[in-house]
Amino acid sequence: MAAGEPRDLGSYYFRFLPQRTFQCLSTQETTSRLRQWSMLGRVAAQAFGFDQTFQAYRKDDFVMAFFKDPNVIPNLKLLSDSSGQWITLVFERILKPRK
Repeated sequence: MAAGEPRDLGSYYFRFLPQRTFQCLSTQETTSRLRQWSMLGRVAAQAFGFDQTFQAYRKDDFVMAFFKDPNVIPNLKLLSDSSGQWITLVFERILKPRK
């Protein structure tokens, strides 16, 4: 969504925060546990900010808005089951058509 573009009243707006780091994922204890369960390199964390206060009773709206947001779709990384490579949500949609 471009700046200044109107949005539905009550909808969320998300922004990707690529510089945000999660130090807890790189501690020696965490990496050791991830390695123990063969998950080292298969877990990643990404940060997105949003423009409204989260309200639990609107959780379904929040989740739907997140996955449909034009700032999330090209940035959200998923681990492909078939290749084991990190891919974007856009690529995943192309590979698996909706039913």
